[in-house]
Amino acid sequence: MIDYYLKFADEAQAQSVLYQDDQPLYQNIDTLGIIYDLTDPENPVPESGWHVNVRVVDEDATPLDEFRVDPSSPSRVWA
Repeated sequence: MIDYYLKFADEAQAQSVLYQDDQPLYQNIDTLGIIYDLTDPENPVPESGWHVNVRVVDEDATPLDEFRVDPSSPSRVWA
């Protein structure tokens, strides 16, 4: 099992990669959506992109490679 942290241009792009005919292509999809930089909690700044975590078990993850990012401190992780 491999955890992927993904960043898409927008929600529509994420949907087109992660779903087919409204059915998920991966068992474990965790949509974060827009992530905010909370360095200044009074003024959160949205980061670019649409963020999704996917835990790949037996599925083909090749289509995800181009969207993979390596966050130094992920907003959310799999338990």
